[in-house]
Amino acid sequence: MYKKILVGYDGSEGGERALAKAIELAKSFNSELCLITVIPPASVIVGEIVSPDIINTATIIDSTKKKLDDVTKKLESEGIKVKYEVLSGDPADMIINYSVSNGCDLIVLGRRRLSRFERLILGSVTSNVAGKSIKADVLVVP
Repeated sequence: MYKKILVGYDGSEGGERALAKAIELAKSFNSELCLITVIPPASVIVGEIVSPDIINTATIIDSTKKKLDDVTKKLESEGIKVKYEVLSGDPADMIINYSVSNGCDLIVLGRRRLSRFERLILGSVTSNVAGKSIKADVLVVP
């Protein structure tokens, strides 16, 4: 049913649940998995406002690639075709753009538990992707 499944993976609990569901679906449909981590602009990291000089973006990208590489090797050893990418920018827009340009027909995202204030300031990546995606189905994993 689904040939290419994009999973938004950030290592959080919600990301882990999304990955587990995406793996289950990939095995069922013999789908390719696309693991995507989006590093938001340096001024907004993990729901906190920070000064760009505090964040070393290159270090974050390197450690993220290492984690995704480890996950990819494990999944490939289980016979799942996987590729990963670390992108930088607005997470919702980057996920949607990647899904369109790479022909993904399903996007799997975890639900993050944000406070009302965080949702007001940051919005919800999951809500934005679900509202904007017109080429791929979106599965939100609780």
